[in-house]
Amino acid sequence: MWVIILGYVVGSILGGRLYGRCSGQHLATSGSGNTGARNALRIGGKQAFLFVYGFDVLKTVLVLSISGPNFFETGLALTLGHIYPMWHIRSGGKGYAVFSGIILAYSPLWFIVGLLLLLLLIKLTGNSRETGLFMLALLPLAAWGDATDVSVASLTVILIVYHHIRGKQRA
Repeated sequence: MWVIILGYVVGSILGGRLYGRCSGQHLATSGSGNTGARNALRIGGKQAFLFVYGFDVLKTVLVLSISGPNFFETGLALTLGHIYPMWHIRSGGKGYAVFSGIILAYSPLWFIVGLLLLLLLIKLTGNSRETGLFMLALLPLAAWGDATDVSVASLTVILIVYHHIRGKQRA
């Protein structure tokens, strides 16, 4: 149970907020106003994107590496912390980088195949936003075989999709 709580707390530490403190370019008040990697790319370029995305993926992988049998529950807690951080409850990310970290922690092979598939779909459609949503189907597939894990993984996906749609309506 403690690792699930740790997941929420660590999930609340946002790469975008850290980037803002280090660079002076506060993502929450610039560009789209989102603290995620995509807005970091808009504001600070590739280095900012890699910093924010890398930090959020790394925090996820590190916590999940100690989650044991609570892997998917801890993944949900990390996602909740990232979207609703305890320090700024209404100004979290959308959860894509955390999702990437969950898939990477589950299986580096799934992560690589998913990334290649994502790049192919972006090339074919020219759309990176909605194509990323398609990749979320990997999470319940990863949990396949245990009804509770599938339910928790599906809830994580629903949460990310909800915040994607909500963010799009605001923009």
